Amino acid sequence: MTAASPLRTAAIMQPTYLPYLGYFQLMAAASVFVFLDDVQFARRSWQSRNRILTAQGELMLTVPVKKHDRDTPIHAIQIDDSQPWRDKHLAAIRHAYGKRPFFAEGWAFMSEQLARERDGGLADLTCGLTQAAAAQLGITPEVVRAADLKAPGARSEHLLAICRAVEADAYVSPMGSADYMEEDGVFQAAGFPARFQPFQMVEYPQGTEPFAPYMGFVDALMNVGWNGMRELVSPDRIG
Repeated sequence: MTAASPLRTAAIMQPTYLPYLGYFQLMAAASVFVFLDDVQFARRSWQSRNRILTAQGELMLTVPVKKHDRDTPIHAIQIDDSQPWRDKHLAAIRHAYGKRPFFAEGWAFMSEQLARERDGGLADLTCGLTQAAAAQLGITPEVVRAADLKAPGARSEHLLAICRAVEADAYVSPMGSADYMEEDGVFQAAGFPARFQPFQMVEYPQGTEPFAPYMGFVDALMNVGWNGMRELVSPDRIG
């Protein structure tokens, strides 16, 4: 009798600019991670912005995008590089974290990533930057972009179709999706295993009090470095 093969678990999240640590915890729990880039882009969402922590408090860094129709999907959104946003973001990061213990390590990564030539798409920036950070953390699931799958449906039906398209046996979801997924009842009706993973927040030194949670990952990177971040997103912290 042979041992059962491990489940092929899928996780699905919209691409995010400088995602918070919980994003990487979810990636670490997945065999295959799908960037949900085929849904409608939402202005003033984490899709194009995130927070860093300065001496004056939280500061939002936003990637400007070109004008588009309201129903444009994330994968079709183009960055407005007529604005010097890359230099502004790097200047803000240097000002906020220049004296933090792992600034050199974090600066090398961020300056290289924001200087990298991409095709101008917002999702190309956010997916590429997130994958690069995940690789530094030793998190290397198979990665797919939903736009390439052309899976049908909306809401939970779309998520289930994506899981089937990537031949997953189970789905792991962020806790924030629990209410609408349970309301939809799609996974239950299909008998498809799904579980909800909470974000396990662990405080780390930020150089200021009180602790400010849910910053973009660059905050942890500058304060504890890649090795410290590996501890913060370790699957061992997840029940």
